[in-house]
Amino acid sequence: MLDYRPEARLHLLSGVDTGDGLITGQLTAGVRYQAKVAGHREARARTLYEFSRDLSGLLTPAQVVETAESFMARAFRARVTVLTPDDAQRLVSSTAHPLGNPMDAAAAQWAYGHGQPAGAGTGTLPGNGFLFLPPKAPMRTRGVLAIQPERSRDLIIPEQMRQYETFAALTAIALERVHYVEVARDALTFAQKRDILGLPPAYPVNAASLGL
Repeated sequence: MLDYRPEARLHLLSGVDTGDGLITGQLTAGVRYQAKVAGHREARARTLYEFSRDLSGLLTPAQVVETAESFMARAFRARVTVLTPDDAQRLVSSTAHPLGNPMDAAAAQWAYGHGQPAGAGTGTLPGNGFLFLPPKAPMRTRGVLAIQPERSRDLIIPEQMRQYETFAALTAIALERVHYVEVARDALTFAQKRDILGLPPAYPVNAASLGL
């Protein structure tokens, strides 16, 4: 039986108002959360665009390494070292940010040799303070990205790990691009010296034969 007393109607209206307030509050919180997520995604996309833009105009491996290290150190608030292989396939640093600990260098070499991530946040050498990512370009693995964020919890955030992997891949692609720029430049130099020496066009174009 319905209670039509004024105080009963007041209680009913009060309950409705409270329910409306809770629903409105939940909706508002949901909208704010979605806006925050969208803002983070937009910021990540903008950072990725700026990184790609900065890499696109570089011409030497040293420039790529230096730009990648400084950009990622700022973007990720981390210590970043980009290691590239020498002629003996040993990883070396071309900047002032080498890995000083032999254990870190050995972990980076392992990641490069096996083509697998190692270090913090992985199943291989997880006690290491660095995450070692061996970025693969279309032709081959171009080195190792070593990253040690200020906040270690960043290494357990899937979205952040994908960011690291994306930046590592872009660095590898840039290193491969400038490598072939150097190959083309060397081939042109060899060909010009061959012409100066009056050698036939079929003469092998290489550094040893041309005395370079």
